[in-house]
Amino acid sequence: MAKRKQAVRFGLVLAVVLLAGSIAHAFGESAEIPPQADAPDRQAELAFFKSNRFTMPEPETKAVPSTSVAPGYKRIGENAGFELYMNMETYAIQVKNKATGYVWSSVPDGKAMQREELNEDWKNAMLSPFILEYFKEDDEALSTSNFRSLQGKAMDAKPVPGGMEVTYALPDLGIQLTVRTALDDSGLVVTLPSGSIRENGDGRLASIQLYPFLGSVRKADVPGYLFIPDGSGALIRFTDRQTRYDEPYVGQIYGHDFSTTGFSPTNWVSYPVFGIVHGVKRNALMGVVEQGKTNAEIVAYPSGVNTNFYWVSPRFQIRYAYFQPTSQSMGGINRFMKDKTEGDKQVRYVFLSGGKADYIGMAEAYRTYLQAQGMLPQVSANPSADQDVPVEIDFLGGDIEPGLLSKHVVKLTSFEEAQGILDDLQKQGVRRITAVLKGWNAGGLNGARPIKPVFAGELGGRSGFEALRDYARKQGIALHLYTNYTDLLKGSPRTSIRADAVRAVTNRLVEYPFVSRYVSDLYQDLNGYFLRPGSALELAKDDFRAFREDGLAHLALDGTGYMLFSDYGGKHPVTRTEAAETYGKLAEEAAGQSLDLAIVQPNDYMLKHTASYLGVPMETSQFMYTTDSVPFVQMTLHGIVDYYEGYANLQADPSENLLRMIEYGAYPSFIITKEPSWKLQNTPSSELFSTAYEDWAGEIKRLYEKANEALKPVQHAFMTDRTVVDYGIVKVGYSNGIDIWVNYTGQDYRSGPVLVKARDFAVTGGGRS
Repeated sequence: MAKRKQAVRFGLVLAVVLLAGSIAHAFGESAEIPPQADAPDRQAELAFFKSNRFTMPEPETKAVPSTSVAPGYKRIGENAGFELYMNMETYAIQVKNKATGYVWSSVPDGKAMQREELNEDWKNAMLSPFILEYFKEDDEALSTSNFRSLQGKAMDAKPVPGGMEVTYALPDLGIQLTVRTALDDSGLVVTLPSGSIRENGDGRLASIQLYPFLGSVRKADVPGYLFIPDGSGALIRFTDRQTRYDEPYVGQIYGHDFSTTGFSPTNWVSYPVFGIVHGVKRNALMGVVEQGKTNAEIVAYPSGVNTNFYWVSPRFQIRYAYFQPTSQSMGGINRFMKDKTEGDKQVRYVFLSGGKADYIGMAEAYRTYLQAQGMLPQVSANPSADQDVPVEIDFLGGDIEPGLLSKHVVKLTSFEEAQGILDDLQKQGVRRITAVLKGWNAGGLNGARPIKPVFAGELGGRSGFEALRDYARKQGIALHLYTNYTDLLKGSPRTSIRADAVRAVTNRLVEYPFVSRYVSDLYQDLNGYFLRPGSALELAKDDFRAFREDGLAHLALDGTGYMLFSDYGGKHPVTRTEAAETYGKLAEEAAGQSLDLAIVQPNDYMLKHTASYLGVPMETSQFMYTTDSVPFVQMTLHGIVDYYEGYANLQADPSENLLRMIEYGAYPSFIITKEPSWKLQNTPSSELFSTAYEDWAGEIKRLYEKANEALKPVQHAFMTDRTVVDYGIVKVGYSNGIDIWVNYTGQDYRSGPVLVKARDFAVTGGGRS
């Protein structure tokens, strides 16, 4: 989650995330040990760096057990590097790497299953081509089972290019479906065509996982780990030390669909990718959910949840459960959707070996995949080597405050004052600035939404803005107007709640508290709604033309880049897939008007038109079963998209934050006001406790200089390597031969000629000493 004021997230999702955090703690969230700057006890410091807040050094890799194609398997597909086999009795699959001979299997090793002493149902699940959740029309109680336990049958198996297509029947439920498994030029593709699902009895399919135990490992029988897309990225290392956990990791791709499932806690996933390593630098697979991802989850089971096996796979939702109110007192019943979710369900597996077989290789493979799919911006062929790194400066212009008769806008930073601050920063040597104007509009930041593109008179009106715009253009400052096409509040002259607000599956408006409970009680009755995707696109088209006519070249987009929901209002309900496509078109409209977008935490379908990534995740949820935090998102995007950390003036530990920013290749950001912070106390932005420019001018200059010293030489390079040389000491390698060393510890570190001082960094390579 971004550490910045985001109206939707802090009004809605923050409360949800806090609840999710409490649930995570109940299931075993790791405790943090604060760094002790001058502590004589080295062990206390080491305990902190051994926590899952950091990445541990790679242990010496133990031998990876040899594998081979099991008896009873038939070769059904082949490409240049791999062979695909299927057992025509159980329909399990195996994939053999031609170069190494290593075999990946959808069924766990037989000896491991025997040692586990599994009950019949779990044994059947591991031997099955799929596990599923289902219900029956007469009671709608959800049940979990698998192909073998339900005594499923294969009705047909026919060859397809590179593999096999099998039609399965579950006679007791009256359900039939087809799974296509095949190799193409770049990997293994497993597909469930939507049209193949037939329900001729009283059984209804709720969810399905295809070959979920592909690559599964019992305890530490094979050295390695699971990779999950939690926050910046997290690992679950395989171990023989047994710990029991209550729940698996479940990451909802693009978050919950609030129109269907309501405001329940969720682990938000912006990038539908996961992985398994069998021996670091030996063998790995990376999975990418390609189709059906708007209605899918990444589910990872650590050893200790139900069994001693580690496994990870996508779970495709075929139908959602929802609560149907039947009275004004919120009485009601639990129901399942009648219609199936849209589209085919498909996951691609990419197999990695040798030096690419770890989370670093997965990030490179995922970047390559996104580029091949046309989902990333084009990289400049001749980037400027002398260009300084950017710093993000967000100005809070105005926000609402209660008055005697009605709410009014309180001025926090006028356009003229913003220009004065930018001028001062440049005089102080801050040469490259990404500026974002928040609350620039009539009504202020948290007034009526969607905003009307009229400049607030309290801040200087149109003439004041034009003077600021012209100054920024002359100084080479990227000036962004902050906007949002997701929030909908009463009072906007541009929309109607009845016509433009999203409706849930129950036909009720999707309504939520707009501000969190930690904000002033003055706004506890302020309710928010979601803007229908179609309405958002039409408003954006009008605004983008107007912004371009106003001489703007940059916009900052909040909410719309990461919030995704279906809409059941109107004659033709909008699915999440259609909503994602609509937001992609919205970004294309901006590009068509030559407007560069800075997007807050964009989902993968928004990356193509993301010039700047705001609020990049720098941490993970730190669930107890995760062992490491890793910068997977950053390793995927560095050198392609500029990304900024959360606001530095809201961080709890500025020293560690600076080092992590440099290690992860992120740029600093601040939210600033000209007026003192106490003037926010009666606004919805009251949680911004320290924003006055005069308090932060020196720190902005310091962080900018540190970021420039470390990251300027590598800003256009890919991250190609990352080595944790000791607890709290990391070396990050870049494609241009430069290494950045970061020392989080309280002691100096030396490696040959390289000295990295305590709580500092060093830059080597590329002609540097």
